[in-house]
Amino acid sequence: MTDISPLAASTRARFGDAGVHAIVRAGRTVHAVSLGEWVEGEVVPELLCRTGVAGWSPAALAPTRAEVTCARCLRRIGGGSSSGQLPLFGDDQDG
Repeated sequence: MTDISPLAASTRARFGDAGVHAIVRAGRTVHAVSLGEWVEGEVVPELLCRTGVAGWSPAALAPTRAEVTCARCLRRIGGGSSSGQLPLFGDDQDG
């Protein structure tokens, strides 16, 4: 069996500083991060909004210091919503 503790520790270190948020893979939405249980009792960063990440691995999250834009994350941290939230279907909803 492989020891995953070094992988979990290095992932925690990437998100350990205050103000570090996450982008999933090549996404544009910035999520708040919290620590959650992964496997074998290891604790790793996860999205505060609990949005699922298909094929989740610690490499799926990229650290960023950009402002959180995920509306669900903002609600969880008490920040209301963001004008930076990306539209789901684009701006052309009237036509």
